[in-house]
Amino acid sequence: MSNNTNSKENKNIKALFTVVCLCIISLGLIVYFSGTRAPKNNAVNENQTLKISTTQQTTEVQHAVTVTETQTQTTEKATKKAEKKTTEKQTMPKSKSNTPYKSFYKYPLSEAVLKGYSEELVFDDTMGDWRAHAAVDFKGGEGDEVVAINDGLVLDVYTDNLLGNVVEVDHGGKLIARYCGLEAISVKKGEFIDIGNQIGTLGKVPCEADSEAHLHFETKIGKDYVNPLDVMGKTE
Repeated sequence: MSNNTNSKENKNIKALFTVVCLCIISLGLIVYFSGTRAPKNNAVNENQTLKISTTQQTTEVQHAVTVTETQTQTTEKATKKAEKKTTEKQTMPKSKSNTPYKSFYKYPLSEAVLKGYSEELVFDDTMGDWRAHAAVDFKGGEGDEVVAINDGLVLDVYTDNLLGNVVEVDHGGKLIARYCGLEAISVKKGEFIDIGNQIGTLGKVPCEADSEAHLHFETKIGKDYVNPLDVMGKTE
């Protein structure tokens, strides 16, 4: 009897031991798999974070590019506007005081005329040929002051091989005057001047160098040359 009892107790102990071992193994497996899954979840989280960060960076880059393009376009528009404003041709405003044939005009130099206006051919002593003289030569001395015949806008200042130093002025009402044969020049291109303001001082006219010192003075209304004395209401 005692042997049978001992045998049963041993079997119960072995069974209990087996159950305990299985529990320990199961617990170990649970811990193991829990540990291995955690890194995978972390990896997934890290990937998601990276994607979000990349998206944000892309958005920031696109925003920066958009801002840069907008600033560039704004700058280009401002530059074009400034260039357009600069290249727009200025003209002298017409008024009651600068209407050709009607307004008061000063003589640009003295009232003495050395050579009058002629559309017919006249002999030029310096050039030794015949040519029209579409100007009035006002007599003076080298260094004498040359003044504006009326208010005006200086269109150009340049040197011509035949006419010497030239100042071209828009006097309004489509009247353009050329003051030729200057020595020193007192005005600049784009400058507005008043009647009587100094244009410069008298020098020489290369194509009329054999004549006495004088101002070669030309006037045009639109594209046509006109007699300066007529347009200014003066007489020789």
